[in-house]
Amino acid sequence: MEKRPVSLTVIAVILIVLSLLGLVGILMMGKLPGSEQTLQQLHVSLALLQVMGVIGTIVNLVCAYGILKGLPWSRVLYVVWGIIGLVFNAYTLPSKGGVVFGLIVLVVISVFLWTNSANDWFQARGLMLSREGRRG
Repeated sequence: MEKRPVSLTVIAVILIVLSLLGLVGILMMGKLPGSEQTLQQLHVSLALLQVMGVIGTIVNLVCAYGILKGLPWSRVLYVVWGIIGLVFNAYTLPSKGGVVFGLIVLVVISVFLWTNSANDWFQARGLMLSREGRRG
C-alpha cells in the first residue's frame, strides 16, 4: 500500500479540528454576548445558519475520513462543498473578508489535494470519483 503524503494527513487533521471548533461556535452563536447585533446583520435566520454549520461539519468530517483512507470522491466533495459554502457566506455575511479568507484556504488545500503525490495516494487523476484500479 502506498504511504499517505504528510500534507494530506495535515489537511485531514486541520479539517477535523476546525470542523469541531466551528460546530461549537455555531451552536453557541445565539448565546454569546453581543451576538444579537451580529445576527441582525445576517441575511438568514440563526436556525438556517446553524443547520448549514452542522451540515458543513458533517461534510468536512466525511471529507477528512475519505482523505485519510485515499477515497478520490472525498477531494471532489471537499471542493464542491467549499464552493457552496463560499456562495452561502458571500450572501449571508456582512463582511466579505471571511469569504476572501475562505477562498484562499479552499484554493491552497485544493492545490495540495491534486499534487502528484496526492494523485498517487488517491490513485485517481482530475475529478475522478473512483480509483484507477491499481490498488485493491
